[in-house]
Amino acid sequence: MAEKAFPSYGTTTMNPTGILREAMKLLARNEKLMLQVILLALSPFSFLVLLHYLVAGPLLEKVEDTYESSSLDPRDLKALVVLEIPFLVALCIVSMFGTTITIYASALTCIGKSATLKELMLWILSTWKKPAITWLYISLLTIAYTLLSLFSIQLPSLIIGTTNATYTYAYPCSWLVAILAASFYLYLATVWTLGLTISVVEDDCHGVTALRKSGKLMEGRKFQGFFLMLTLVLLSLPVYVLFYVTSADDDDVLGPVIRLSFMFIATLLFCLTNIFTFVVYTVFYFECKHSHGEKLDMELGPGYRSVPTITNAS
Repeated sequence: MAEKAFPSYGTTTMNPTGILREAMKLLARNEKLMLQVILLALSPFSFLVLLHYLVAGPLLEKVEDTYESSSLDPRDLKALVVLEIPFLVALCIVSMFGTTITIYASALTCIGKSATLKELMLWILSTWKKPAITWLYISLLTIAYTLLSLFSIQLPSLIIGTTNATYTYAYPCSWLVAILAASFYLYLATVWTLGLTISVVEDDCHGVTALRKSGKLMEGRKFQGFFLMLTLVLLSLPVYVLFYVTSADDDDVLGPVIRLSFMFIATLLFCLTNIFTFVVYTVFYFECKHSHGEKLDMELGPGYRSVPTITNAS
């Protein structure tokens, strides 16, 4: 019997459809490990969403109702902010953990290796700073780009004016700027996601260094990376909308049990789409390395073992 880590590498260059297909196959190549990773990423996130609903939900509903009736108590708003901050920090930590373990497990499977859950956890405890630093840079860049985009969208109105005579020109100009800003953000998100993948997989490469390397690694495949991100965003958008609606809507018509059921389904789909996104970009990372003629391998510690990913009958 012959074993291969990733059959497409070293033979042909995969197109975006091929990368998406390989990402779906990757989840089944080491079923036990990937299932454990999915449960590890899903469980704490679901717990936090449920805890937020039970603890912060009533206060959030009260603030929304009093705001609409112009009787908002500043103390309620302050209490809500104080309550939301630790939840936001916890969600960031849990999301970073899920992202890191997903990328690393996917990378191991790509090169035909496996590890126990304990080994993955020990690895994360010893290397979590690298992806955390990169994630912090990405968050700051995202905030800065969002603020710049919002200002740019308003700029045509500020320059042309908003009178009846000039509104006809300012409105389409603002929409054009918004479309261009969103399109460029998809490209930046591709670079940043690949940079986060690099900071997880490669030693001594994180932060600005990882983001710069991702840009160089994408040379010749920028459109492919952009198309992958666009496809993933379009596929994930309904899930994100469902997750937001079930998390933020305070309508009690359906009752708490049914609402919690919808919230659980939305959270499950939300986590799975995020996991699949990083599996796709792990595959894309190895494809970019292959196109540059770089070694398709990782620095592995003790305890890792080969896993048969494809078996051909001799």
